Amino acid sequence: MSKPRTYTYFPGCMIPYRLPHFELTTREVLKKFNVELETSPDHSCCPEPTTFTGVDFEAWVTIAARNVAVSEATGNETVALCSGCFHTLSVANHLVHEDAELKKRVNRRLKKSGLEITGEHPIKNFLHVLRNDIGLEAIEKQVINPLSSLKIAPHYGCHLVRPLEATNMDDAENPQWMDDIIRATGAEVAEYEGKMACCGAPIMPSDEDKAFTLTASKLKHIKASGADAITLVCPTCYTQMETQQAKAVAKAGTEFNLPVLYLGELLALSMGMTDLVTKYQRRYHRVSIAPLLEKIGGAS
Repeated sequence: MSKPRTYTYFPGCMIPYRLPHFELTTREVLKKFNVELETSPDHSCCPEPTTFTGVDFEAWVTIAARNVAVSEATGNETVALCSGCFHTLSVANHLVHEDAELKKRVNRRLKKSGLEITGEHPIKNFLHVLRNDIGLEAIEKQVINPLSSLKIAPHYGCHLVRPLEATNMDDAENPQWMDDIIRATGAEVAEYEGKMACCGAPIMPSDEDKAFTLTASKLKHIKASGADAITLVCPTCYTQMETQQAKAVAKAGTEFNLPVLYLGELLALSMGMTDLVTKYQRRYHRVSIAPLLEKIGGAS
């Protein structure tokens, strides 16, 4: 076997501490494509992109730039499995690249730690790696359990695609990369109203009631599409729509029973790694995935 393609993996906070099955499943999936993720002990919180920028922009961009500089020093491209982390790192990297004065200020601070950011380092998310680096054809070749009996709703969220000049995604209004990967597994893509609508999580600190109104609206539209499940690449969206789905049910006054899978889990199911997914279902899935497993012929 040829030398594996290696990325520097930025783990962030939520995945390792609250949703480790995202990473554990994804690592096994990537091994099928001879891809490895290496970590650095020097990474910190990204930091979170929604509220931190409004509190202290200079601190936010400096901490983010430090994380990019740590990755840059490894010589590998960086990948984040979390949309929020990806957004922070890619936007900070872009801002430093475009603003010479900001770059000087940031690097003056980083110099104390022996680090420097160039603004040229590639920052990728899981979709970049799957869709562009690995490719749909290679994914299709690894599918041994086509998910042809499933209809899957893609949820992109707020931080994955915008701004395009920083994220290098395909389209800000109607992205297709996750749709393409869903189809590569053999599943049907569920088309639904409000595809790019927010899950509600960003306004939880200020108005929880309104946040779950948004969550309930999103889940209603997905349920109406006939989707069997939702797939995504954001741990915050997962927590809002899966872990706390019961609160959205209470707000809507109707049951949704919509399983939510990280994209790595969906791929694992299509690649014959059902046992890997079921290993974590009772601990990390509050909405049962048993109906999905029955449809594809896996053990529950």
